[in-house]
Amino acid sequence: MRIRSLEIREIFATNSEKTIEVELKTDKTTVRTAVPLGSSRSRYEVKYFPAKEAINKFLLMRRHVTSENLENQNDVDELLHIIDNTSDFHEIGGNVMLAVSSACLKAFAAQQDEEIFEYIAKENKLKPQMPRPLCNIVGGWKTSGSSDIQEFLFVPVHQDSFRDTMNKMADAYFAVGKRLRIEDPTFSYSKNIESAWNTNLKTEEILDIMTKVANEHLLKIGIDCAASQLWDGNQYYVYNYSAKILGTSQQITYMSELARKYPIIYLEDPLKDDDFTGFSVLTHMLQSRLVCGDDLFASSAERLKSGIDFKAASAIIIKPNQVGTITDAINTVKLAKENGIAVVVSHRSSETEDPLIAHFAVGVGANYCKFGISGDRVIKINEMLRIEEKLGK
Repeated sequence: MRIRSLEIREIFATNSEKTIEVELKTDKTTVRTAVPLGSSRSRYEVKYFPAKEAINKFLLMRRHVTSENLENQNDVDELLHIIDNTSDFHEIGGNVMLAVSSACLKAFAAQQDEEIFEYIAKENKLKPQMPRPLCNIVGGWKTSGSSDIQEFLFVPVHQDSFRDTMNKMADAYFAVGKRLRIEDPTFSYSKNIESAWNTNLKTEEILDIMTKVANEHLLKIGIDCAASQLWDGNQYYVYNYSAKILGTSQQITYMSELARKYPIIYLEDPLKDDDFTGFSVLTHMLQSRLVCGDDLFASSAERLKSGIDFKAASAIIIKPNQVGTITDAINTVKLAKENGIAVVVSHRSSETEDPLIAHFAVGVGANYCKFGISGDRVIKINEMLRIEEKLGK
């Protein structure tokens, strides 16, 4: 594939912050791809540059990409690693690299008259499948409310079709809203940046409501603790809203107690982002649940290898903009699958209208996708419905 034109522009993310979009033209097609932002980023993610600086970096490297005849996605991403051979893309920027990598992915699929998910699956010898959705229903932490836990999610146990599951999720989402209206006098159906409900209820009050609704809709509960944000940098997890100060062993106990008291089958980032040993202990204690690493792994195959050695987690979050190229993200997925670790493909907190991540999730055969439930998040969800129709399921 010969690139005839490669341009960049500044656009708005869904939180009104600036991000970048790349437009690529070949003789056959024109594609555009945008890069989301993360409100909180793992320290192990690739380098992020603000939009204006990213555009300058892009202009420095563009000629290297447009001068090559690129055969496939691996060619593109190998070239990007040559252009910036640092481990974290700190010279050019991971967001610039992902924009170019993703645009090329779309172009290769178009060149072959294939859907993006079809191209990903075929090129990587993976079986496409519709993942189960994990939906952020109630928000906490700094983004909203009075709970130190960042997200309260619903998790499906079984799935006949993605559409059926999303219908169930939507019904449960509104049911939680109605119960919050009764239990929380301040509740006004306001939403946080990911369109999860804002409430001033405490952690266990939220879980009590979520449990009732989960039982009514045959769902289970997930929590994202974002525990690195609770860590004081020394030796304690500090819970400001519930006035807890916990050491590592106490944090492990607290997480396991919540999982046993409530129908919680998914725990994301229950410990800080370098505690492989603590993750391993909790994963062993909760073998029937998914203990998932996001900040722990930052979608990196190298960090996942360490996690495998420690038996640190039973699931991994995959966010392509944490590693900078489509190929790097796929390599991490493959490593997870080879070692029996569930794959959860996730959006970022500040998204764009680009639905590429939906195709990525299906193409790599992810077990779960974490795309939200309402607001701008329906862009990804609706694309998943279209993909499901194309798969004939």
